[in-house]
Amino acid sequence: MAWKRGAASAGSLGGVTAGTAAGLVWGLAFLVPVLLHGWSAVAVTSGRYLAYGAVSAILFALGGRSLRGLTRRHWRPALAFAITGNVGYYLLLVLGIELIGAPVTDIVIGCIPVTLALAGNIASRAYAWRKLALPVGLVTAGLLFANIPAVAASPGNGSVTGKALGLLAAFGAVALWTWYGLANARFLNRNPEVPNASWSTLVGLFTGAITLIGLPLAVVTHQIGRPSDVRSVTWLVGGSLVLGVIVSWGGTFLWNLASARLSTVSAGMLVNVETVAGYAYVYAARAQWPPPGQLLGFALIVIGVLIVVRRPAAQRGSAPPTAAAAVATAALRPNSASRNPISTESPSQ
Repeated sequence: MAWKRGAASAGSLGGVTAGTAAGLVWGLAFLVPVLLHGWSAVAVTSGRYLAYGAVSAILFALGGRSLRGLTRRHWRPALAFAITGNVGYYLLLVLGIELIGAPVTDIVIGCIPVTLALAGNIASRAYAWRKLALPVGLVTAGLLFANIPAVAASPGNGSVTGKALGLLAAFGAVALWTWYGLANARFLNRNPEVPNASWSTLVGLFTGAITLIGLPLAVVTHQIGRPSDVRSVTWLVGGSLVLGVIVSWGGTFLWNLASARLSTVSAGMLVNVETVAGYAYVYAARAQWPPPGQLLGFALIVIGVLIVVRRPAAQRGSAPPTAAAAVATAALRPNSASRNPISTESPSQ
C-alpha cells in the first residue's frame, strides 16, 4: 500500500483526533455491560447488533438507489465481514471465556491492536521494525499489567484439555479479527468510490440480519437469560441502543474519518484508547481507583501509542492509504461486552 509522508503530516492531527474520539466512544462498550448486570454477554451483544442492524436498516431505506446499488455490487464482502468480523469472532470469544475464563481471554483478545499493527506493517511497511520495537513492547507490557490483577484473582478450574481448547479459541478470535481488519482495509483501498458511512451501514445491515437469524438458537440454549423485572428490560433496550447506535455506528463513523489519514500501524495502536477509556469509565462509575499495577499498565499503553502516532511513517509512494480502515469496524468488536475490568466472573454467569 502506498503511503506518503507529506500526506501523513497534513492529516495526522485530524486522524489522531478522530481515532482517539472513536476509542473514547468505543470505551462505552466496557461500561454499558457493567451497568446491565444480570444480563449475559450474549444478551448484551445480541441487543447491540440488533440495534446496529436496525439503525443500518433505517439508513439503508433512506439511502435510495446509491445504497441499493452498493449492495448489489458488494453484498458478498459485506456478508463475509459481518460473519468473520462479528459473529464468527464472537463465537470463538465466548468459547474461550467458557473454557479458560474472561480474564485470560481478555489478555489474549487485548493483543488485537498489536497483531493488527504488526500485520499492517508487514503489508505496508510504514515503519522500520526497529522503530516499532519500543512502542509495541511498551503496549504489550501495559496490556499484561492492566490484566494481571483479574487473572491473579480468577479461579484455576478446568481440565488441561479444556484450557488448551480455550486458548486456541481465544487466539483463533485474534487471528480471525486481524484478518478481517486487513481484508476490510484492502477492500476499501481497492474501492475508493465506496463511501465509508455507506459501507458501515451495509456491514451493519448484514450483522443485524445474522444476529436476528441466530437469536432463536441463543434463546433455546438459554444464553439470553430471563429478565428479573420490566425495569431490567428497559435498561437492556436503552443499553443496546447506546451500544448499537453510538458505539457501533458512531464509533465506526469517527474511525472512518481517521482511516484515510493514518497508517495501519498508527490506527491499530490507537485501538488501545478503547481499552484505557473502558477501564477508566468503569472505575469512575464505581468510584474506585485502579490498583497501582493497572495504572502502570495504562501509562505504558499511552506512552507506546504516543510514540507511534508522533513518529512519521516512511515514504512509500504517492497516495495516502486507507489501510487504517482495517480497524474501521472495531466499534463492532463484541469483546468489550464480555469484559468487566473489576469483576473476574465470567459474563455468562
